[in-house]
Amino acid sequence: MASKKNIKLRWYQEKALTMLYDWFRDNTEGHPCINAPGGSGKSVIIASIAKDALQNWPETRVLMLVHSKTLIEQNAQKLREIWPNAPLGIYSAGLGMRQIGEPITYAGIGSISKKANVIGCIDICIIDEAHTISNEEQGVYRRFLDDLLNINPNMRCIGLSATPYRLSQGLVTEGESALFTHIIEPVTINELLDDGYYSVLRSKTTKLILDTDGVAKKANE
Repeated sequence: MASKKNIKLRWYQEKALTMLYDWFRDNTEGHPCINAPGGSGKSVIIASIAKDALQNWPETRVLMLVHSKTLIEQNAQKLREIWPNAPLGIYSAGLGMRQIGEPITYAGIGSISKKANVIGCIDICIIDEAHTISNEEQGVYRRFLDDLLNINPNMRCIGLSATPYRLSQGLVTEGESALFTHIIEPVTINELLDDGYYSVLRSKTTKLILDTDGVAKKANE
């Protein structure tokens, strides 16, 4: 059952939407990535994008991708809180749901990666945790997005990430083959702290000391 909770967007979430729409107005090509710190409510921004698109252009088809069934559930719950009657379908093997045909689809990349022809023409593809997408033309995300772009070359991708970079490749916009072309930064961690949305981190020392000598590193981690 859809929640009847009324969600009012915070100032920086409104700002994220304004910056995103301004960017699309000024750029007829490319794919932006919104850098929103963890805990700032990316699921609210995602839901608002989907709602705005359908209410302003009813023929729009929106696909939201993420790699975790938990994140699919969280994002879907937020969309239903913001828009109780949202025409939403969920495609996730982990959730036991394979709903195709609604204007909005929230899907797990592992479940839908070979279903581009079934999904069909998508106008807006939103990718949560966008830093999981390779800057190179490889990986399950890139193959699936290429398939969707072959169906609709005018599809626009919107990424969201608290950490829009990859340790082995740099920012998600770096490199000739990178999917994303611009990073939108609506709010900083310091602003979230100043406004009381974040709490100050206070660390404490412990008597336990860990010896990390000999611990191997991989990909600079």
